[in-house]
This record gives sequence, C-alpha cells and structure tokens, in this order.
Amino acid sequence: MAVDIGAKIDALYEELALIRARLEALEEMLSEEEASEDDRAALEEAMEEHERGETIPLDEALRKLK
Repeated sequence: MAVDIGAKIDALYEELALIRARLEALEEMLSEEEASEDDRAALEEAMEEHERGETIPLDEALRKLK
C-alpha cells in the first residue's frame, strides 16, 4: 500500500512540474510583448546561466529554504 501511495505522490509531483512549466511558458509568451530591452537582456542572461548549469532546480532551492 505504501508503494502505491508513493507512486501516486510521484505522479502528482510530475504533473505539478508539467503545470508549472506550462505556466512559465505562458508567462514568458505574455511578457515578451511588454518586456523592455533590459528585461529581455536579463532573461537572456538567466537562460544562458541555466544552460551553463549555474542555476539550481526549484525543488533544491525549496529544500534549502526549509
């Protein structure tokens, strides 16, 4: 029974991650129309940092805050 609950929790967690990714994509699309040059430069820099592995996943950041 515990395995079933753990699997269900994992599935819910994955679904939440997909929802979060979709929301972030929507926010990005909506903000592109209103973004200033400074905003776009900051976003581009953040994306480059992510590609270089200089960021940490949200899950890890949340664990460190607790």
